[in-house]
Amino acid sequence: MTTGSTPAPQIDPTAETGNTPQPVPASPHHPFAAQVSTWLCRFPKWRIVVYALASLTIGMTQGLGINLVASNLPGIQGSLGITATESYWLVAAYTATSVSGTILLYKIRTQFGMRRFGEYGLLFFAAVSLAQVFTHDFQTAVAVRAVMGFAMASLGPLAIFYMFEIFPPAKKLTAGLCLGLAGSQIAQPISRIISPHLLDLGHWYQLAFLESGLALICLAIIWILPLTHPPRVKVFERIDWLSYPLIGTAVACISVVLTLGRYYWWFEKAWLGEVLVLGIITLTLAFMVELKRKNPIIDLRWLMTPEMLMFTGSMLFVRMLLSEQTTGMVGFLTLVGLQNDQLVTLFWIVLAMTFAGLVFVSIIHRADRIVYIHLFAMVLIATGAWMDAHSTVDTRPEQFYISQGMIAFAGAIFLPTSLWLGFARALQFGQSQIISFILVFLTTQNIGAQVGSAFLGTIQILREKFHSSVLVEGISLQNPYVVERVAHYSQALKPVIGDSSQLNAQGLARLSLSATQQAGLLAYNDVFMVVFYMAWGCFAVLALHIVVPKITAKISASRQAGDAAAA
Repeated sequence: MTTGSTPAPQIDPTAETGNTPQPVPASPHHPFAAQVSTWLCRFPKWRIVVYALASLTIGMTQGLGINLVASNLPGIQGSLGITATESYWLVAAYTATSVSGTILLYKIRTQFGMRRFGEYGLLFFAAVSLAQVFTHDFQTAVAVRAVMGFAMASLGPLAIFYMFEIFPPAKKLTAGLCLGLAGSQIAQPISRIISPHLLDLGHWYQLAFLESGLALICLAIIWILPLTHPPRVKVFERIDWLSYPLIGTAVACISVVLTLGRYYWWFEKAWLGEVLVLGIITLTLAFMVELKRKNPIIDLRWLMTPEMLMFTGSMLFVRMLLSEQTTGMVGFLTLVGLQNDQLVTLFWIVLAMTFAGLVFVSIIHRADRIVYIHLFAMVLIATGAWMDAHSTVDTRPEQFYISQGMIAFAGAIFLPTSLWLGFARALQFGQSQIISFILVFLTTQNIGAQVGSAFLGTIQILREKFHSSVLVEGISLQNPYVVERVAHYSQALKPVIGDSSQLNAQGLARLSLSATQQAGLLAYNDVFMVVFYMAWGCFAVLALHIVVPKITAKISASRQAGDAAAA
């Protein structure tokens, strides 16, 4: 076992049972792992490199679990013979189980130990990943993705803990936390970079092989590189078997509605409303059970404090803003006919700026600088969105290099500092609040991304209908410009169509298609402008958060000085 103290927050042994628990014997590491640890302690620089690479690999494996499929839905449609709308069930199934899985697996880690937690979780992940290779029907693929979402939950905390190992206690929740999130944050651009090559080798089965291989590599890391972890304590209660299914069902239902609502359209399918009602009912029942528990899984009273409400709201809001990159920019370029292989350079830039932001914030991170870091992030997001809002049909990835680099940098500096701030507030209320905080953080990241995609995607659809109606109203064969454009389209088809009436009909069809595309592009510009205004609104709130207390303090000081002079 490695030397040094454990950086990770621990759950108070009395937090779940109300009594002092009996200690659980620690499971010894494999002798080979002990030898590796001894050898690395002799070479501190190599130890830093090895543990940092281990953290990046584990975090990237977690991030690729969702992003590889989400980035390659068109290719997966062909492999499974499904429609574009049906393919989003693969994303919904994965996200529906990932958050609730983390709640349960965090308690498993606390009671049964880090090593077992990682080993069994990764074995499960690798087996399920490999099962995708033998999946040939849509229903089985959805079930497999749901199981993978649950299995993936063990990887996020492990990536952070491995990065913690190489930092002294004073730096664990600053530089260690920032770089511990690096693997999961760089996974999204990496998935876009490597996807074209994987699909060329063998459709979506190559994605499954990669996920399974990475899981086995992470399993080897767990066996070889030991972690310093908190004492194991018994934290499960019988009532958990009632609370957890209710929480898991609620999260899954809400996640499915948010992911699929805009594709099936919110008011068109009755089952969307039924699933949402089921989610609300189970969430209400979960709240009723948790509020009556002495030691709840989720401390709702603490989560309802003004500080935690502000933290939750800000994380959700910023995660929505960052959806501009996936829902907005990628959707725009897909509409003009570009695929992943044409976006590789763009995502290399996004990857580089994300990593640069993580390194930058790990260096300058300090408690009194956090609000200014957040202000800077909002300026970057607003500026990038404003630049994107001037896109045209001729816009290509090169025009997004600067704007998307700025947004990637902003996301990389905002997330770690916000997570540190939340940890600090959680620890003020005691270590027993850590599990509630982790739930909040994961929910804001997963649900926030889904809310952002649903919100911005819905705006894009509504604005596309508006722009389409305006453009169609202006199309009339009495307009000489329209006639000229139809003749231009028809001229290109003359070598293959001899009938003049069919030629004219094809020209009109191509004009209509062009108008539809233009309406979609204008709608995406509207989405970028919405992000622009939202970012500046967040900037204004943060600025007021700085200015108002200072003004209040000055007024109070002047009143006290006046009272003293009068006395």
